[in-house]
Amino acid sequence: MIVFILGSCSAPKKSVEEENVLASLSNIQRSLENQISYEKFIELLNHAKAEIDKLNGTSENSQCFMGAVDKCYKYYATGGRAWERKLTATSELRKQDMDLTLSILQSRAALSIQMADNCYKK
Repeated sequence: MIVFILGSCSAPKKSVEEENVLASLSNIQRSLENQISYEKFIELLNHAKAEIDKLNGTSENSQCFMGAVDKCYKYYATGGRAWERKLTATSELRKQDMDLTLSILQSRAALSIQMADNCYKK
């Protein structure tokens, strides 16, 4: 009886699919910190999207978790568009603007990853 009570009081745990999504988003963050190429970034972003799509195909998902994951993915996707514009920019000022945009979006994505992880902590 005590085991049942203690088990029912514990916080919900992340599913395997949720763990995979967090791992793929965290991998993007670590890779960006290590100066990856734009092509590698797009590859990692596509992988994260595939993991998110798998998660969306499962039954019930935490709204807290999914909200944070969706925000994180959108920050990275928008960052990808800014990175693409930076690569095609002819003006140094425009390149600097896109660098700033990328930096801000990367910071917000990192916070969103932390928020998603915090959804399962008491």
